[in-house]
Amino acid sequence: MYVTVNWFPTKERIVATGVVMATLNTGIAIPFLLGPFMVPDSKNTTLPRDNHVTEYNDEYFDKLRSYLIVQGVLLILTVVFVLIYFPSKPKFAPTASAVAARVSVKEGLRVLFRRGNFWLIVFAYSLTSGTFNGYGLTFDVILTDSNISQKVAGLLGFVGLVASVPTNIFIGSMAALYSRWQKFMNVTILTLGTICFVAFVAEVQVWIHRNMIALWIFYVVGTMCITGVVPLLFDMSTESSYPVSEELSSTIMVLGNQMMCNVFTVLLEIPHLLSDQDKDKLNYVLLVSFVAAVVCSALYRASNVRLLIDAHSITIDQLDSRSIHQIRNAGVRMSH
Repeated sequence: MYVTVNWFPTKERIVATGVVMATLNTGIAIPFLLGPFMVPDSKNTTLPRDNHVTEYNDEYFDKLRSYLIVQGVLLILTVVFVLIYFPSKPKFAPTASAVAARVSVKEGLRVLFRRGNFWLIVFAYSLTSGTFNGYGLTFDVILTDSNISQKVAGLLGFVGLVASVPTNIFIGSMAALYSRWQKFMNVTILTLGTICFVAFVAEVQVWIHRNMIALWIFYVVGTMCITGVVPLLFDMSTESSYPVSEELSSTIMVLGNQMMCNVFTVLLEIPHLLSDQDKDKLNYVLLVSFVAAVVCSALYRASNVRLLIDAHSITIDQLDSRSIHQIRNAGVRMSH
């Protein structure tokens, strides 16, 4: 969010965030395709807990090593490109809020701790993106018990994330045009994504007669919705946290994402919690998380303080009394 705030005007800011998320999804999609094709299927989807790995032959570890080397090279190239060219900001600020003073980190944390509206967005993002990322890391393991091969699971994940690339940009563009409808768009798209994943789980669990075409459609459309709202959620988080710096609010968003992702993956490793036959129960964890995220998004109260500042090129002191009252209630100390 630091890059988009400092480099792009108001109408382009959320679109730029959508482009960033689109490239992120592209990078995440690559392992879904490379993993199953570079590393062969094995009888056991996880290493035995007693560390006896004799059933894994040398070919398996050679291919696994090659797969990790490919990922390492891609990461190194990314770092090199960043070191070669990554300017901090343009010569001229694109918006008034880009150069507006922000509260300190200590004050910002105090403000955000009291700002429930911001935490609703953090929870919505963590419960969707964080849980979905954890689901993606264990995707092949969960679906194996449902007689879906690792290669099919990998292709599902790859196609879903690639399909979400234009969705990120499209939703970001629509949100930029209709900024006052962001909450409605967020709730609607999340609800649609949740419905798609309910149908997907119904297909996986064979609650209904399995149709692989329908299974693919539900998963891909659901992925497009769940990942597509990320630009919306980040923009809503910065609006609801202003004048706390975008770096701080985005850092908290990412931390929440990573925590939920870790919690989801750790569930597989807790002894006696899930047997090999119970791993598909993580599908229910996914659905409950998505439903909770929809509720959080519905409870969110739209905030547009930063948007007003940028739209009229004014300062906080020049906002109308209603907006000033909104900021004061959030706990920000203003000087007149």
